[in-house]
Amino acid sequence: MVLLFSLFTGFSVTRYVLAHPNEPLQQNVASWARNKGMGAIVDKMEAWLHDEPPAAAPVDTLALVPFDTDPPQVNTTTVSSIPGTATTTTAKENTAPAVRRPMKATQSCPAPTNVVTTTLAPGMTTTTSTTTTTTTTTTSSTLPGETTTTTTTTLPARPVDVEAVISPAIKGEGVWRAIAKVRKEPMIYATSIRPLWCYGSVVATMATYDPNKVRAALFNGTEVPGGKGWRNTSSIRGSAVKSLIASFNGGFRFEHEPGGYVTEGRTIRKLRKGYATFGIRADGTSTIGIWGEDMHADEGWTSLRQNLPPLVAENKSVYQSYKAVDWGQDFGNKVFNYRSAACVRTDGLMMFVAVGKVNIGMLADTLVILGCRTAMELDINGTWPFFATYTNFGKTNRDGRTIDTRMGDPNRHLNGATKDFFGLFDPETLKPGAVK
Repeated sequence: MVLLFSLFTGFSVTRYVLAHPNEPLQQNVASWARNKGMGAIVDKMEAWLHDEPPAAAPVDTLALVPFDTDPPQVNTTTVSSIPGTATTTTAKENTAPAVRRPMKATQSCPAPTNVVTTTLAPGMTTTTSTTTTTTTTTTSSTLPGETTTTTTTTLPARPVDVEAVISPAIKGEGVWRAIAKVRKEPMIYATSIRPLWCYGSVVATMATYDPNKVRAALFNGTEVPGGKGWRNTSSIRGSAVKSLIASFNGGFRFEHEPGGYVTEGRTIRKLRKGYATFGIRADGTSTIGIWGEDMHADEGWTSLRQNLPPLVAENKSVYQSYKAVDWGQDFGNKVFNYRSAACVRTDGLMMFVAVGKVNIGMLADTLVILGCRTAMELDINGTWPFFATYTNFGKTNRDGRTIDTRMGDPNRHLNGATKDFFGLFDPETLKPGAVK
């Protein structure tokens, strides 16, 4: 009986692994075990494997993947006066030690008692930059007694660079760069930073987009939510491929008790009041809010994905307000792993964030530091945090390109995903009905 059980288990695991060849072995085994009802065992194993806090010593590299827009890293070549010989030299290596600079006090990194206060000389001033959104309301009349009101919100064309928290900063740290363009117009910006001054090994990679310039759509994985008959299946295909700009992961598996899941006219899980919600309207614009507070059922939503209560609300960390919430086996803030989140920033742009390794408090602090107004945690662990842009816009032969070196198969959302995800498309070239 033991032999038969071992053979059956081995065959089942092997078949699952072979069906997902581009995913890490450990991640495949964990997913297989969860599908077989062994989620509690997997949770305990993950909590045991990820119980060590991140190192305090600052790392000297970021996780952002180099893009074509980055300046080439070339050596400086000096031609010798002797024919046939040349001397190649490189820039002098910076060996200065990293200096931690507590820019912002957070729950994870409180302000130390020895903070140096700088006094300005007479006549010197400091300048504070703020980012605002401009809302214009236009009222026009077509017939007597009839008026049409149009509200237009102008968001910044490019996010304001994030000030480095640790000095010296790594080259390019916190500097937003355009990583995806449509008709020469930047659509996606990305950057990477070490957000926590007391945990210099923690690296966050972020991507932003204007929700008014792209069409968002929720796609349904083979396991989450599962089922058949979806218009937006587990892979982006057909004519929609040509208009694809970017894609990123959704939330937790359902056994972790996330909130609601509504799409394509189906309610897979009922929406929960007070939960952070990623909402997509009929015109494809999207936002993140709190269900029952700033988002309601009568506002024309076509897709709604909840995960857990908000991590950030009104630009403040609020996760501690929800004492009984399992943020991923992290009731006691003792699990440190790779996590993802999405938010509406204070400037109105949408932002995806992948950061690790952190506990839930560090994630919330990171989102506040990065300027999130309302934020929700998305999927965590392994290579599940995922954000990719795509080459060859307008063609059918597309290839994914992840923004972070810790992310998995760049073509996951083209080949078929086990979990739900979001796709971002160019509304001008996307054919009607190509996505739901």
